[in-house]
Amino acid sequence: MDMNDQKTPYATDQTTHLSHPHLVSLEAYWKTLRHARRVPARSDLNPALIDQALPYSFILQRVAPGVARFRVAGQEIHSLMKMDARGMPLTSLFQTEARDPVKDLIEKAFQGPAIVGLPLVSQGGLLRPTMTGAMLLLPMQDAQGDTSRLLGALVFDDVSMPRPRRFAIDAGQPIRTETLGPTLATSQLMPKDPVMQKGPHVSPHPALRLVVNNG
Repeated sequence: MDMNDQKTPYATDQTTHLSHPHLVSLEAYWKTLRHARRVPARSDLNPALIDQALPYSFILQRVAPGVARFRVAGQEIHSLMKMDARGMPLTSLFQTEARDPVKDLIEKAFQGPAIVGLPLVSQGGLLRPTMTGAMLLLPMQDAQGDTSRLLGALVFDDVSMPRPRRFAIDAGQPIRTETLGPTLATSQLMPKDPVMQKGPHVSPHPALRLVVNNG
């Protein structure tokens, strides 16, 4: 792919990644499921109503403090990892040095419960371009009423990926955390030094296949 053809349709400011349309639409749908509850139920989720975000979406199950594994993953997640994501921990998407901070944020999402948004970067090299993106984590309840599921999505630049890519948290952009109240979330940002990054790619014709494991 010619890097001059890479699509960057959004302004390159601090909110670009986490304001990606797929993340915004997924969160808006998640909010419709809350009703008067702090956390919506996993059983209420209808994948047909998130069709544009579906290839980038996933559902995680908490298996230990700070550890969540993929139960459901969209096709773009599989393409990024170059393997079936189901059963893999979320931290397998991250570089080694980022995994402990990510575990802390996963636990914050479950225990807050809280919405978590992560600006991401995968550094490039001589023949591999730098790739930027963002991840959104939204808590959900299981059939027993425990907050043990996360609905999420990962968006990223459209660059050539012959090999799996791993991310770090972008230190130049704020991490988003919002602890949930009874009906509304209270915003909190952890600011970082501003760094200009390219906005993640919006695929004009995303595949709508979701690999399901009855999560």
